[in-house]
Amino acid sequence: MKTKEMQINNSEIQDSGSKIQGNCKSSHTSYFIPHTFSRGFTLVELIVSISIFAIMTALVVAKYGTFNQSVLLTNLAYDMALTIRTAQTYGVSVKQEGGAFTNAYGIFVSNDTSINSQVIFFSDSDLGSEGFYASGADQLVNTYALKRGAIIKDICTDTAGCGEGEAHITFKRPDPDAIICVASFCAGGGTEPGYVRLIIAGTDGSTRSVLVRKNGQISVEE
Repeated sequence: MKTKEMQINNSEIQDSGSKIQGNCKSSHTSYFIPHTFSRGFTLVELIVSISIFAIMTALVVAKYGTFNQSVLLTNLAYDMALTIRTAQTYGVSVKQEGGAFTNAYGIFVSNDTSINSQVIFFSDSDLGSEGFYASGADQLVNTYALKRGAIIKDICTDTAGCGEGEAHITFKRPDPDAIICVASFCAGGGTEPGYVRLIIAGTDGSTRSVLVRKNGQISVEE
């Protein structure tokens, strides 16, 4: 009896093992791994992307020219202001002529088309016309050229407004104040200006101003 029971149990165990193996096999074979596919640009998407890139590049190039001109004009205005400050330093303190601090130093600008791209730095040697640049009579220290087509577009004062043809700005020891001589006032008429504004224009029409006040203050304005 025991032998039969053992045989029956063994057969049941074998059947159970076969079922387990069958279940495992079926479970394993039912597992599915999906395939992934890579996808690139279509022709339409590529054309649109290139078009957007081309438009952005064109805008950047166009803006760069304007930005470059603006920076250049600002630099020119500061260069002019620095030249005027140098004349103030020479006239007030350190630069002497013939062993004495007798001469005024300054700059001369004009909107005349023949010289409106220049800033003339001079020493007022002709004491009979103090504060006024006279070619041949006064000593020319240096001539600075405005670059890239920039010009002196206009000269304005608080007394006569704009339209002054020329301006002479000088400084003489020991007073740091500016001696402002514009066309209308130098001719012997009008009131001495409290300030003069030198307007510089670029080739694109943009402008910067150098403002010189009678008290010696020099500033750059847009």
